[in-house]
Amino acid sequence: MFNKVLCATGCGNVAISGLELCGLHCVDPRKEARRIAEDIISKTNINDINAAYLRFFGFDLSGRHYYGCNFTDSYFSSCNFSRSFMRMDFFDSSVFIDCDFSDSDLQFLSFGSCVFEDCKFEDSELTHLNFNGASFSQCSFNHSDLYNSRFNMAKPAHTNIEDCNVKNVYFINTDISGISFKSSNTKDAFFKLEGE
Repeated sequence: MFNKVLCATGCGNVAISGLELCGLHCVDPRKEARRIAEDIISKTNINDINAAYLRFFGFDLSGRHYYGCNFTDSYFSSCNFSRSFMRMDFFDSSVFIDCDFSDSDLQFLSFGSCVFEDCKFEDSELTHLNFNGASFSQCSFNHSDLYNSRFNMAKPAHTNIEDCNVKNVYFINTDISGISFKSSNTKDAFFKLEGE
């Protein structure tokens, strides 16, 4: 898993890969995000990177293999993650604006409490993912396999999960009125609102 060296300030956060400071205490966070993105772009396999609290704008991070990386509390705007292969990565409490994860194979990732606006996860393997507490607006998961993923207490608006496998997908305490499930196997998913 990612680097566990703590920030030199003593704040308790994990230091950014290649630094002694975390993303909240580094001198130039945009420079560090650019350095991390350029490192990702230069490789096919990305292992154990810690980039928590950084802000990424307009990077093409597509077609890479990510293993055990930490992007918790990060911000991504107009970033391309299409054709990605990801395993055991953490994005909790991050924000994604106009990002593309299409044609990807994502398994065992955590997107808990994230915010997604105008994002695409189409034509993808999205199995065993945690979207608990996440917010979605104008997002599409169309033609994807969401097997055994979790959307508990999520807040979806204008989101399409059409022609998808939703077997063993949990939508507990989620208002699904903002989701289109056209041609998806919803009888194999779990739905329940608080008080039912």
